[in-house]
Amino acid sequence: MVSRRNFIKMAGAVPAITLADKHALFSINPSRFYGRGPAIRRIELMNVTGSFYRFVGMNSYDTEPKGINKVQQIARITLADGTEGLTVIGYTRITDGILAKIKELIGKDPFGFYNWKDERIAGVAEDLHPYFYDADYSWIEGAILDALGKVLQVPVWKLFGDAVKAGIDTYDGTLYFEEISLNGAVDTIADIGKRIKNDGYTAIKMKLGRPSKWLKGEAGVARDIDVFIALREAVGWNFNIMTDANNGYKDQFEWAVKLMKACAPYEMYWMEELFPEDKSLYLKLRETLLQDGFFIPIAEGENIRRQEQFTSLLEDGVYNFLQPDMRTCGMSYILLMAHEAKRHPHVKLIPHNWQSQMGLIMSLHAAKISANINFVEDDRFHNHALSATKYQFKGGQWFIPDEPGWGVKLVPDYKQFVVSGSEVVIE
Repeated sequence: MVSRRNFIKMAGAVPAITLADKHALFSINPSRFYGRGPAIRRIELMNVTGSFYRFVGMNSYDTEPKGINKVQQIARITLADGTEGLTVIGYTRITDGILAKIKELIGKDPFGFYNWKDERIAGVAEDLHPYFYDADYSWIEGAILDALGKVLQVPVWKLFGDAVKAGIDTYDGTLYFEEISLNGAVDTIADIGKRIKNDGYTAIKMKLGRPSKWLKGEAGVARDIDVFIALREAVGWNFNIMTDANNGYKDQFEWAVKLMKACAPYEMYWMEELFPEDKSLYLKLRETLLQDGFFIPIAEGENIRRQEQFTSLLEDGVYNFLQPDMRTCGMSYILLMAHEAKRHPHVKLIPHNWQSQMGLIMSLHAAKISANINFVEDDRFHNHALSATKYQFKGGQWFIPDEPGWGVKLVPDYKQFVVSGSEVVIE
């Protein structure tokens, strides 16, 4: 049995193999290094502290406000030549069984995990599909890509393709039920919206869904309408406002219609998770709104874990934005789904991200090479153990530095931010 608190050792040592010239490597087809690249020597998991940039309230299903300080799990791999790769771990609970399967990657050459064409990753090698296309394990790919980028001395996005944009449009996703958690009024939401705009953002995703729990009944519907209109008036019209109800209108179709009709004249960029996925119900909602000349795009899919789920949502024809979670699905899985979404011109893919600075960074790299990823979600969460100082935010966009891998490193004193006893080492 694998222990989460003890070392996992692999029988037989993996010989250290060092590449002579990392800087020149990318001028040569990486596939030539199969079997001769630096093998994976060590995998580490650790819980580290982090914080949101301000106090964040609750959403429709929370039991309390999000607050400020949080803990998240990150992973680090070390190759035989000493190169390290970093990533965040997804929402999947890491079990002994998952650790045992991850252990099978020790001693393997990560260059062989991919099919290469013209010095770019053309796809995942078939024997790695059970890892990179399975949400239980796909989080490990982030660390592998970071290490490969560092070995080849290129950013992760450049491993996959050419840039299709310079800056990446970003929305602030932190506007929750602050007026409730802070015992304030509607003006509380408007004031925070102004602050976010002053920080340089040109889009906000705000939480709705108050009637299901925090302000039950018609009063919650009225509050949802009031805060949306107040935010629009606070930030002006040359500004995108997305909304997310976290299924807060489940079994309340008439309330949902009332909300949507009241907000439609104030330009809602999309409505996310108004109620649980239901093609017939969303078609009924669309037809009801069209009768009054209103159309609001629908977003869904942050709980996608399997390819067939994604394909089903695409084929339903009612969703305009699909949102598989970046930290859970991983880079190759997200890019695969973005490619599939291209066959549906009415659909954009927006990687979901929450409580993960690394998730934001990974989303930026995916959007850099994907024309149909037109926004990324910025949760404005800072992982205390990570340094990503060369990323620049201006004019509502993030700009990726020309740094190898994800362009992220551990701070020199990162161990002070590691939760004691949470470390797992596989080697």
